[in-house]
Amino acid sequence: MRKKTLTLSVLAAAVTMATGQAQAAAFQLAEQSTTGLGRAYAGEGAAAENASVLGRNPAAMTLFDRSSLSAGAVYVNPEVDVEGKGPTAALGQSQGLPTRSDDIADDAVVPFFYYVQPINEQWAAGLGIFTNYGLSTTYQDNHYAGPVAGKTALTTININPNIAFKANEHISLGAGFNAVYADAELIRHAGVLYNGLVDQALQNPAFGGNVTAAQNYVAQQTGLTGPTSEAARLTGDDWGYGWNIGLMLEADEHNRWALTYRSEVDLTLEGKYAGTSSAGQTVPGKLDLTLPAIAELSGFHQVDPAWAVHYGIMWTQWSSFEELKALGSDGGTLFEKPEKFNNSWRVSAGLTHQLNDQWTLRGGLAYDQSPVPEATRSISIPDVDRTWYTLGATYAVSQNLSVDAAFAFLDGGKVDVVEDGFAFTSGGDAYLMGLQMNYQF
Repeated sequence: MRKKTLTLSVLAAAVTMATGQAQAAAFQLAEQSTTGLGRAYAGEGAAAENASVLGRNPAAMTLFDRSSLSAGAVYVNPEVDVEGKGPTAALGQSQGLPTRSDDIADDAVVPFFYYVQPINEQWAAGLGIFTNYGLSTTYQDNHYAGPVAGKTALTTININPNIAFKANEHISLGAGFNAVYADAELIRHAGVLYNGLVDQALQNPAFGGNVTAAQNYVAQQTGLTGPTSEAARLTGDDWGYGWNIGLMLEADEHNRWALTYRSEVDLTLEGKYAGTSSAGQTVPGKLDLTLPAIAELSGFHQVDPAWAVHYGIMWTQWSSFEELKALGSDGGTLFEKPEKFNNSWRVSAGLTHQLNDQWTLRGGLAYDQSPVPEATRSISIPDVDRTWYTLGATYAVSQNLSVDAAFAFLDGGKVDVVEDGFAFTSGGDAYLMGLQMNYQF
């Protein structure tokens, strides 16, 4: 595995709570196609309406008799608000610092590209470029809970070549290789911690109550000059590798099932660390992150020429995300934060209606279970159970070219978050809009 640079500058008095937020909540993405978005990704591994099926099931490539290409993107607009509460929030208000943040989850565009190439009646190959994981949340620089708020971002891209084999008229098999590039960024600020450190310094008789002297002392010891000062900064990238397999069972041309599995991917970010565990000195360190494995069962049934039924159930092995731990060059632990995520399930159902030769309509419903235990929930991305309501359509421009559009509303509800002495109420929804182009050569 090729290592990249990780830079970490940490406030010694708050290293554990600041750096432990790099990946402190669920960060899975489902947006691998616009076609699937229209039916809430129900039956995604068995539908095979265009090349985007490759994002879920390589075995489905055996259904194609011509070269096919699909490309597009889904625009994600989350509306998540977080409001501080309790004594620490009251302290922040007394210091004139904001305790409420609106729209903390950043808008994002999730692109994807797929190409399927039949080789003969039994074999097919293809390439998918998409993502399964990512997040981005941003708080004000002067937010009162700066040690746990700030900016947290993870971007990944999966380059996924695949091969498929049709064993007989009922069974097809597929397999692929996954090269995943990940880029991460974490920034934290001092918030109420800064004034607390100044007040603590003022207790020293040597300063004689001189606020400026106390502030200068804090700056010398920690590098902080105010509530907006950066308490932690982490940036880094790396490549990780995994594999995926798929099985497709065809009872006949109108009834199909798919079973797929995508392996976990291990990433290692290496760089520098400074904090309490190293007596304030900068030392080499590394941080490991596992992107969880995913298994999915999909079903597709063409009940009559105009209507098709889709359904699916997805399992994500979040239990592999037990902790965040940074190790020094000597193997000693620099910091450690338990996560203890639970494995999670996603269930979905959808319909497709062939209105006429040019228009195909879709609708779907899904329920996403959060893997984050209440005890370790974070405001970096305050994860909750979600219900999806989706609509979509395809317009056939010609026999070879079609365009997909889809819209989804995600209902997220509200949760309480308690993190390192800070208490919050968080809640919000999300809106997704997608476009996709499909072409058969």
